[in-house]
Amino acid sequence: MRRNELLELLSNPRELARRYGLTALIIVLAAVVAIWLIVRASGAEDRKWHRAWSPLERAAATHNEEQLRGIADKSKTKPLVRAWANIKLGELLYNRTQQSDDFQQVAAREELLNQAINYHQQALRIGQEWREVVGQATIGMALCYENLGRFNQARQQYEQIISQSEERFAGTIWLAKAQSRLDKAQNRKSLDYLADEKVVFEP
Repeated sequence: MRRNELLELLSNPRELARRYGLTALIIVLAAVVAIWLIVRASGAEDRKWHRAWSPLERAAATHNEEQLRGIADKSKTKPLVRAWANIKLGELLYNRTQQSDDFQQVAAREELLNQAINYHQQALRIGQEWREVVGQATIGMALCYENLGRFNQARQQYEQIISQSEERFAGTIWLAKAQSRLDKAQNRKSLDYLADEKVVFEP
């Protein structure tokens, strides 16, 4: 189209609408539909995640071991949710060993702590790709090892986080926790004293 014809067309909205109105309308409608589909898909994914996370949050908040086990064992549950269910199970059992009634019962404590370690290990197997899972499960295992008196294994867990600090854990709470525990141990020359220190996880 020559320049003069274009200027003449632009100066005549009725002619412009007659020639290109339907095409423009189709383009606008297609754009609106595309945006609506994207928003809808995003909302559906958010609702799906909410449905997956809500039972886990409720079970963790109410310390419901049976529900946590159900979520952890359900193969159709999203791997990230299953990993966190295992972590919460491990933390729940660990916390029981820190309660005054159970703290002095050695055999019962050891059984609970070993179960807690197993849950954290399961979380790591499922959720190795997520930094949050690896950090939380590793710290959880280390605390269990401390309470079992297996201080070399506890140290290994902390050092594993510190060794990955640049690539994975820089600036995270897990790196700070690992460094803090090892610094305390260094000041006391051993991790042994930590066995009597009660650390409790929040739900």
